[in-house]
Amino acid sequence: MSKLIYFKRYLYVIDRLRSRPCSFNDLQEHVMRKLKNDDIDTAFEYAIRTFERDKKDISTLFGIDIHYNRKDKTYAIDEEEIEDQSVTRMIDAFSIHHALQEGNKLSPSVFLEKRKSLGTENIYGIIHAIQNNYILQLTYKKHWEDFSTQRELKPIAIKESQQRWYLVAWDKKDDRIKTFGLDRISNLKITNSKFKPFNYNVEKEFQHAFGVETYEAAEKVVLEFSKQQGNYIKTFPLHESQRIVEETENTVILEIFIHTTNDIKMELLKYGSNVKVISPISLQNEIKNRISEMSNLYI
Repeated sequence: MSKLIYFKRYLYVIDRLRSRPCSFNDLQEHVMRKLKNDDIDTAFEYAIRTFERDKKDISTLFGIDIHYNRKDKTYAIDEEEIEDQSVTRMIDAFSIHHALQEGNKLSPSVFLEKRKSLGTENIYGIIHAIQNNYILQLTYKKHWEDFSTQRELKPIAIKESQQRWYLVAWDKKDDRIKTFGLDRISNLKITNSKFKPFNYNVEKEFQHAFGVETYEAAEKVVLEFSKQQGNYIKTFPLHESQRIVEETENTVILEIFIHTTNDIKMELLKYGSNVKVISPISLQNEIKNRISEMSNLYI
């Protein structure tokens, strides 16, 4: 049996159990129907013994444990136990892909975002260099400069921010760790030269960032949203540190702990009159100044 079939089977099981607990018979019917829809030979029987093997493989490959409730005789997945965000994103993409397939491919009732980030064609090569400690050589052009520079980098990690991808790397140019937008990279070359791995905790370094900027000190930011916008923010938090402080009939007050860089300032301006910065005062004044500059454009 093709390895692709095994992989699809794992994802069908995960996709089904994420939605709600179910018995083995229901799960068996779901998996077989999905495989049949994919025009995959379903002559084999998806027996309980096969499912038990799949459970072990799913735990090993994705770090997802499938639990059995003896009382209800159902299987389930606790999404809060899934620690690897890349796994969640992959499964989400898989679920959407198959929802579109079952909806007669890309049906007129489904409209996808036409904007897409550039530079993603380099992701595979960069990950290969990260995993094998290969030095990268590339051409880099900042958006605010009209010239390009040649860079030699020790790649550390790839980070996503607001539908854009960034390379976190040590830059030989000034012996510093920086972020490089993949959309600004060209002439990428993976050299045969290796570098000695060094300690750099990406998650820790960016834990208080909104995006990839960390040049300002992290501090507590208190925001007052209109009730309607606050409800949106509650379902899609600004930052993992977000905490609701108070809710009234008309407002939602929350706090986040974050680097007050340009990234977060631009995000707050996006909400217009639906948000007010309560503190810190320095951020409040910066937002007020930018609003004033915007108003002057229309005088």
